Amino acid sequence: MGVVFLASLIPGLFWLWFFRRYDVGDKEPAARLALCMLFGALAVLPTLSWEAPFREQLQNTNAPLVQLALSFLVVGLGEELFKLVAVYLAVIGAEEFSEPMDGILYAIATGIGFSVVENILYISAFGLAVAPLRGTIAVLAHISFSGLAGSFLGRARFEDRPFFTLAKGLAVAVWAHGLYDFLLITEAFSPLTVVVYIGMLQYMLFAAIRRAVKSPAQR
Repeated sequence: MGVVFLASLIPGLFWLWFFRRYDVGDKEPAARLALCMLFGALAVLPTLSWEAPFREQLQNTNAPLVQLALSFLVVGLGEELFKLVAVYLAVIGAEEFSEPMDGILYAIATGIGFSVVENILYISAFGLAVAPLRGTIAVLAHISFSGLAGSFLGRARFEDRPFFTLAKGLAVAVWAHGLYDFLLITEAFSPLTVVVYIGMLQYMLFAAIRRAVKSPAQR
């Protein structure tokens, strides 16, 4: 179990270090990022409860429209909703949350925490052979979804009425995640399509990071 845990945690920590380098303003304290990871990990629990009634359908081959609904309304909506709630709870009232880029980094840390637990479950079920793929594609996928939502969180932090902005961030994350899952569960697309799609999401995330870095608004 220790090997499985390390095989899941180490890639996550590497990606957190990688993206933290883009926080060129006030560096976010490691303790706050660790708290975001912890809350992200805990978000797996309500997500499993959310998906439980649909577990049989998720594991079986369904008609394309059913697969589409499951991808967006069950997996995408459930996971991104609970991750967004997790990062919100982890940083609400935090004095360190002082610029839009912080929202992206906190959300990325939360997504990584979620992916670490998810990877533990997958590696435990399918063996260490899946660890490299889970540590790259799967983690980068969660980083993309959460980071894009975090770009809206970073804006909402400095608005008087943040709900609409947060709702837009959730919608973007659900769209990105839902399409990712649909590409995975349907047999109509090659694995290369998924890789290209993750590359596109990463491009969008880095564009959001560049915008956030250029607008260091503070309260």
